[in-house]
Amino acid sequence: APVDVSGLKIESIKGNVVIDEVVEAIELPEFDPQAMRGTDDPSQISLSRAVIAQVHDYVSSIASMYPSENAFHNFEHATHMAMAASKLLSRVVVQDCLDITEAIELHASTDGINSDPLTHFAVVFAALIHDVDHPGVPNSQLAKEKPGLAELYKHKSIAEQKSVDIAWDMLMEAKYLELRACIYSNESELQRFRQLVVNCVMATDIFDKDMKELREHRWEKAFGDKSEEFTLGNRKATTVIEHITQVSDIAHTMQHWHVYSKWNGRLFKEMYGAYKEGRSSKDPSKNWYEGEIAFFDFYVIPLALKLQKCGVFGVFGDDYLNYARRNRTEWEEKGRGIVEKLLQEFEA
Repeated sequence: APVDVSGLKIESIKGNVVIDEVVEAIELPEFDPQAMRGTDDPSQISLSRAVIAQVHDYVSSIASMYPSENAFHNFEHATHMAMAASKLLSRVVVQDCLDITEAIELHASTDGINSDPLTHFAVVFAALIHDVDHPGVPNSQLAKEKPGLAELYKHKSIAEQKSVDIAWDMLMEAKYLELRACIYSNESELQRFRQLVVNCVMATDIFDKDMKELREHRWEKAFGDKSEEFTLGNRKATTVIEHITQVSDIAHTMQHWHVYSKWNGRLFKEMYGAYKEGRSSKDPSKNWYEGEIAFFDFYVIPLALKLQKCGVFGVFGDDYLNYARRNRTEWEEKGRGIVEKLLQEFEA
């Protein structure tokens, strides 16, 4: 029988908003040999009709709240990110462990990520909801357009915090009770799920200076050249989980050229459209070519290098770095012409 989770909820602290919940280390479960022995084959687990219906209803409701007029920040982007996150997680997880010893070693080498299904679900869930009700402009412009909203969220990660609030409040509705019972069964699991979702969605705001510095500091403590001799496994896991989210959010930059070109063009159209509508004072076409090169050099490629360095993905981390470098090279060769073509298509 399903566990009754109707009485479980996150207690809010007065004056706090979503971003105040970001933590340095999320506590993941320790390895449990008995749980491993009793684990069902995921392909053999059947969900009730009620749960399946609630999943469909929830995802459909989330999809309807992504503005269709956004060329980039739409539901297709959310699903693209969710698939990218799922693929990255599958490269952390080895499905067929032969014995307990191997399972323990795998748990340790992935800092517990591979052993916690709730973590996998939370990362994909966060990807699906991370841009709900996106305004089609950066937070800096959103703050100008909606100063009350900016004040509510303390002028930090406004769109991201709003997305979490919308999606979370919806999930907590009574009609999704059976779905929630499949996600968590006690208060501890609910807290971990919430922390994972919050940290993941907040990690997608790459322009908040304070949050960026916090993540960089945590990375250095966990994996840097001067990392601590004994580093808390939960800190490492949290760092890797956030990087999975960040890579997935810009997955197109580390995939085939035609995928990169498609999403780069969509982002250009969204930002250039905002400029033409008077929602931005800067014409993005003026520096789009140079901006993409800088984005590769100072964010995409360093992020791909971190995937390699953390050691969780093995040789698979090379793929992301190689695609990023190839796309950067091809953009340098073709980018100016592409920008001209995008402008012509927009003005046509």
